[in-house]
Amino acid sequence: MNTQAWITHFERNTRVNDHLELPLEQPCQLPEAIRSPLATSLATFQLGESGTGSRLRRYARQVAPMENFRGYQRAIDLFVAEEQSHARLLARGVQHLGGKLLTQQWTNSVFRRLRFLVNLEFAVQVLLTAELIAEVYFGTLYLRCEDPVVKKIAHKLLRDEMRHLEFQRDFLSERVVTLSPVGRWLWRAQFQAIHAITAAVVAWDHRRLLRALGLAPDDFRRRCLQGWRRFQQRLEHRLGAPSDEAATPAAQGSAPAPSGGLFPGR
Repeated sequence: MNTQAWITHFERNTRVNDHLELPLEQPCQLPEAIRSPLATSLATFQLGESGTGSRLRRYARQVAPMENFRGYQRAIDLFVAEEQSHARLLARGVQHLGGKLLTQQWTNSVFRRLRFLVNLEFAVQVLLTAELIAEVYFGTLYLRCEDPVVKKIAHKLLRDEMRHLEFQRDFLSERVVTLSPVGRWLWRAQFQAIHAITAAVVAWDHRRLLRALGLAPDDFRRRCLQGWRRFQQRLEHRLGAPSDEAATPAAQGSAPAPSGGLFPGR
């Protein structure tokens, strides 16, 4: 895993997020039927991005001594810092919409507790599930919301989530390959179950916004499933490919394509 390339990427990108210029001088012109559920929905995602990453950092400390993961702990620290920069960016979006930031929310509390119930591999799968669903969510906002502030935030976070998925795939291609065939099957089955349940909960929890944007919650859930399948297919291809074919986009200097479920025909 080329951790140095990811360290360089995260160091640069976090600064960009914190200094992203938004057209905040333009008041929100969205109709109330969209503005109100959007403010609540963004506040929920903002709360989810504002964690300290303590569980993930603990996981990084365990794998960092391995030869293939030198520098991984530093990369994770910067990854968490970028997530926190997302929280600050989303907070600006919530304020623009006239909404209120949340200090607690039931789905966020449930998923935070879930990460402590099983092993650290499970915690990584919960995190990865959140990244996959966020990709579909911000892609939906970018395509369907006409507010320029929300659109710019959604576009920036969508690009970041695409990179996060590639970062996770880069890591997992080194990690999952060490599992036995049975262990790899169990890993996939557990990941699929976590994702399916989470996507259904998120689709239900954000149903007011989705319907206001003209997207049925079941369609959102299906797009999330498509994204999971595309991610898993690419991961399995990476696991079966020679290591020299698995260069990271950070090392190549190019942005990855969406993992699926966002744009027709992709």
